Amino acid sequence: MRFARLCKLYLFFLVATATIAVGAPLDNVIKTPMVEGQATIETTFPQCPEGTTYVASLCFNVGRIQVFCQNPQNPTLEITAFTDCEADEVCIEHEHAINEDLNRPHATCVNSDIYTIWDNFNNPDADACAQEVYKHDKGALDLEIAMTIYAHDGKPIQVNLLKAFSNDNELSKIFDMHNYTQVIRGYNGETIKYCFNTGTQNKVTAYAGSWIIT
Repeated sequence: MRFARLCKLYLFFLVATATIAVGAPLDNVIKTPMVEGQATIETTFPQCPEGTTYVASLCFNVGRIQVFCQNPQNPTLEITAFTDCEADEVCIEHEHAINEDLNRPHATCVNSDIYTIWDNFNNPDADACAQEVYKHDKGALDLEIAMTIYAHDGKPIQVNLLKAFSNDNELSKIFDMHNYTQVIRGYNGETIKYCFNTGTQNKVTAYAGSWIIT
């Protein structure tokens, strides 16, 4: 089942501080309108070849999604495809938040206007953090947040620690991963802070995005 049939997610609120131009668009890229206030934002989602169905996806690199598809006539046959991000997008991995559960891996190319970027270049062995606030008049929302870490070559890289906070209250933390996902129920404008620590001297870059779950 394709992504649009699984979960309706609206990408919003993160403000870009830089852009990375990697990859080129494919003819079969799905462009889905996303809403930020009154503006329309287009974001690239993974797409499977005609005649196959979507299973999951990962960030192959900062500008490319690796897509796993299935042939309905032969479910045991796994088909791998690639979707390139637009020049002003980066790939962020997250999980489908369906029925209050985090399950299948998913990757989305997020526009430079709405992702957050930061790094640990000045102090590689310390926590590196960034924070955002979304101001809105829609009342409490269910929110999915995510971040993905990349090495200098644009490939995802595992770090020692990833964690996030809401108004300085820790939401969760994970170890020895390259990506982080967390659902926040009833989000209503709290400050969200993302942090990572490589546990090494590696200099890496992080990107974060957020989705309203409806």
